Amino acid sequence: MMWSHRGYGRFRPKPAPTNWIKNFPNFISATRQMTRLAWQAEPRIFFGLIVLQVLQGLFPVATAWITKTIFDLLAVSFQQSTVSALPGTLIPLLVIQASLNLLSQMAGSVNMYFNNELSRKLTLKTQTIVYEKISSLDGLAYFEDPKFHDTMRLASRGVQMGPLRMLSILTTTLGGIVTLVSFLGVLLYLSPVLALVVALASLPQLFVQLKMGSQRFGMAFMNSPKERRAFYLSNVLSSTHFVKELRLFNLSNYFLNQFLQVTDEVQEAQRVQQVREMRWTFGLGVLSSVVSSGALVVVVLQAFSGRISLGDVTLYISALASVQSALSRLINSFTDLNENVLFFSHYTDLLALPPLIPIANPTRPVPPLKRGIELRNVSFRYSEQHPYVLKDINLLLPNGKCLALVGLNGAGKTTLVKLLARLYDPSAGQILWDGIDIREFDPKELRQHMGAIFQDFVRYDLSAEENIGLGNIDEINNLPRIQKAAQEVGVHQMIEEMPLGYKTILSRWLVEEGTGVDLSGGQWQKIAIARMFMREADFLILDEPTASLDAQAEYEIYSHFLNLIRGRTSMLISHRFSTVRIADVIAVLEDGKIVECGTHEELVTNGNTYAKLYTMQASQYT
Repeated sequence: MMWSHRGYGRFRPKPAPTNWIKNFPNFISATRQMTRLAWQAEPRIFFGLIVLQVLQGLFPVATAWITKTIFDLLAVSFQQSTVSALPGTLIPLLVIQASLNLLSQMAGSVNMYFNNELSRKLTLKTQTIVYEKISSLDGLAYFEDPKFHDTMRLASRGVQMGPLRMLSILTTTLGGIVTLVSFLGVLLYLSPVLALVVALASLPQLFVQLKMGSQRFGMAFMNSPKERRAFYLSNVLSSTHFVKELRLFNLSNYFLNQFLQVTDEVQEAQRVQQVREMRWTFGLGVLSSVVSSGALVVVVLQAFSGRISLGDVTLYISALASVQSALSRLINSFTDLNENVLFFSHYTDLLALPPLIPIANPTRPVPPLKRGIELRNVSFRYSEQHPYVLKDINLLLPNGKCLALVGLNGAGKTTLVKLLARLYDPSAGQILWDGIDIREFDPKELRQHMGAIFQDFVRYDLSAEENIGLGNIDEINNLPRIQKAAQEVGVHQMIEEMPLGYKTILSRWLVEEGTGVDLSGGQWQKIAIARMFMREADFLILDEPTASLDAQAEYEIYSHFLNLIRGRTSMLISHRFSTVRIADVIAVLEDGKIVECGTHEELVTNGNTYAKLYTMQASQYT
């Protein structure tokens, strides 16, 4: 089977097109997707919101007609100087008017509840979709690309607000159309020319709103790297992880100034955009006022000429205001939807990301390791623009043996570990598991056969039980198994003495005072080692496993190691030659190449790179 390097670091999303006419097919597709998401989140509430909007769109028309009828009755009464016939006609109208007002208030309250409930359902659903997609992106290539983080942040923003805003826009538009069609008929009856003028006066608003929506999206896209940096700086200023160095080196003001500078740049871009929008909005307001005043003059003149009644005046004034308001809402809804689509495009881009770790179809089951792991002519670089980190690596990890990997920082040791765990695929060559290329396995199943502790292991703000149990998620509720792993690395007694034993949260800021515990670096490293030994793995990877331990703790751990790794295939990466000596075979990695391989005694005797490094370190103790 032939394998080809796909290349990494090539994820370069571009801003979505901001010309809505050219982007109309994407506009329709995104609107359909957002509507489907809202419907799937809660169909009954979705349908209920539409019904409510239709009713709310009819309420103004019904109220205006009843008001017109009441004023006409009053006008007739004043002309005839009698009120004898009014009560029987007027009272039902007033009752209907009051009922409509009450129903309108009730519909508004129910509409708010429905929107909030759908918001909860929709937020949970869309966040689940986003996180499931992110979890499905196997490997590390995307996560080491800053552009991916920009898209992920904008996608989260678009998908959390997009469908809900789209539904709000859709229902508002529906209600606006009902109101607009009803009142537009009234204006057409009064004066077709007036109706046309009111409609044409809304076109500049449509153009301006579309333009401003595109500008807001462009500003958000350009500000994304700065906002990401501001988020990081705020984390530096507030996280427990940084507080010791910030206080010791008096760095708080430095990072605060950095945060303020970046935030000011973001806010300045927002300020410029808002000033631009304010000017346009002011101009549109003047235009709207001129049209409204002119239309009012026409209506009043028609009344004085006797062509319309007093009730007609109230109806036409309501119609004029309602048509302008409905047109404004429709235009704002359309432009908001267009802006929503631009943000939502990042969500669709995220979902469309192809896997950079290809999975064979069908995959082969991962057999128990019997012969060993072999790297055959393996080379790797992160992209075609990057130099090779590893070059033509040939290495055998015999089954049941421990191989130590030695080299200076930057030699490629961590990259080699990433390839073995299939977090990346080689640019060239093969990694063989008992003679089978690991690309023929499902990556998740392959990793089930591996256990690892990395130098930058994770410190979960969870209980001690969970911190260890996460090493084998299938056994996370198996306390005896967790305790056994803790005993193997010598942390069982320490955990038992904690306030809540294995239920103690290993963090102080997440829990009530007195129930959380903060561990030292060495204690955390023992927890991480116990997590690794939760898994009965065929292959163990130990990347600087005792870097944070003192001499006594390191001795205790390695006393256990000799028993724990006996009979297992393991790779040990360490800068301590006292540690490396326990390995059966030692390989020296230099400038991305294996330059030496043998036992400790053989390499010292050869007098090459390993011997020089060993002598330099040993001289510190003699």
